Amino acid sequence: MFIQVQTINGTLKGKQCTTFYGKKYYSFEGIPYARPPVGRLRFSDPQEPSPWQGVRDATKPGNKCCQLNPYTSSRMEGSEDCLYLNVYTPCLPSEGLQNLPVLFFVHGGRFIFGYGDYYRPDYFIKHDVILVTVNYRLNILGFLCLNIPEVPGNAGLKDTVFALRWVRNNIAYFNGDCNNVTVFGESAGAGAVSSYMSSPMALGLYHKVISQSGNSIADIYMVEDDPIAKARQVARSLDRDDLVDERDLYEYFLEVPIQELIVAFSMAEIARPPSVIQAFFLPVVEMQFQGVESFLTEYPRIDIPMNRYTNVPVLAGMNSHEGALFLQKDGRGNIEFEEDFYYFIPQYLHIPRGDSRVCEIEAKIKKFYFHNQPVSEHTKLEYVNMVSDVYFQFPLMLFPELLARHSNSIFVYKFQYHGNLHTRIMGNLGLTGASHGDMIQYQFYRENKHEKACEADTKIIKMLAEAWCTFARTGQPTWQNQETQWLPYTKSSKHVLIIDTNTACVRNPDLHRLQFWLSITGETSKL
Repeated sequence: MFIQVQTINGTLKGKQCTTFYGKKYYSFEGIPYARPPVGRLRFSDPQEPSPWQGVRDATKPGNKCCQLNPYTSSRMEGSEDCLYLNVYTPCLPSEGLQNLPVLFFVHGGRFIFGYGDYYRPDYFIKHDVILVTVNYRLNILGFLCLNIPEVPGNAGLKDTVFALRWVRNNIAYFNGDCNNVTVFGESAGAGAVSSYMSSPMALGLYHKVISQSGNSIADIYMVEDDPIAKARQVARSLDRDDLVDERDLYEYFLEVPIQELIVAFSMAEIARPPSVIQAFFLPVVEMQFQGVESFLTEYPRIDIPMNRYTNVPVLAGMNSHEGALFLQKDGRGNIEFEEDFYYFIPQYLHIPRGDSRVCEIEAKIKKFYFHNQPVSEHTKLEYVNMVSDVYFQFPLMLFPELLARHSNSIFVYKFQYHGNLHTRIMGNLGLTGASHGDMIQYQFYRENKHEKACEADTKIIKMLAEAWCTFARTGQPTWQNQETQWLPYTKSSKHVLIIDTNTACVRNPDLHRLQFWLSITGETSKL
């Protein structure tokens, strides 16, 4: 059954769907929220979408954004014409006006791959919320920065803000409440939605934040480097060593066939040492240009400790062993332990290799995690913990610590449940717990995953969906038959919800790991 909805830009034809448990909902996919960024708009900030005549088909997804996952594929997917979003709603105004909470989800994928319609709404729709998912420009198309007005950087993040503006202006036509929008992201998407708190561009467009396995103060989201040098490196991959000037690079990149451009970007991505896991092109602090809207004018790593951010309720957390996904393996599947511990020193400290502090910090790390024992298969769990802390857990634990200085509405979780919907990472390592990308398997319905779910898995699925939806509705995460109250993280209590077979709310069990890294970085916090 098809159904039509009138929006500001024109009429959409969507379709009625049914969840796997029999609940009706309406799906509108492939909705344009910005003008296609093609031709000379390839790297530009997003532009307002054009209205259309007649009825636009919204019964199938829009194009994926151009992407090539260099770690799993050699083939480019998607199109430059990709700025589309999807709306899934349990009811429409024609059936009775409602003001439903809105969950606006930004996908992860290291800013190099992913797409919105991969994430299905079944688990969330049960709780009478609206789910919006979005495509945004990735890789060089979304994150090239040449420090000129035409390419100031952060185009992909600005795309997501344009999608949020579309939600503000149109979600009422789908029974959504534009004054109750929870932005929700995982991994790189969590970095994006948490950076809204520091962005003048996103002000007033959202009311709560859920950040899973990522945030805006982490090195893997943002580092201080030279984006022009990176652009030149991509040009060299295209045999254009002569291109140095920013405008020459801009004009050249506009004309390069998209397949060649994405392959050249991917070559730069994989040419780096394996222990460098952040994307080649990342969000930047933008230079200011007249008439150009900035997404970020300062590093969130600086703004948040100084209380220069939008204070809203936040739900944030991590998998128990985030770093397990990023261990290097040899051809036989054995872990290749990184011997150069310089890669494990936070980049924002700007400590050069030859500095005397390097050996001192490396020695402290080896003593803390390995008790000065050799790093080997016998210390595999300790190695996973170290990698997890460096890349993820340290900034993920520091984030609520900073926010709790000025808010009593911060909720923190640690997901350590080990179930049938997990990726293979932890099982292949012979470890229990959850790696990067594991918890989200229990949040978005996929038929091939769901049919593997045992009773304990189903309990976790139901708990996560309901807690996330009640947080979106009221700012307080609750669920039926809960064994424990999820208490907020405060300066004194430091409550963390441990999500496991027996879920419990306890004082942060990893506080000693946070304190260790604060001692390394020289930061002070009343822990």
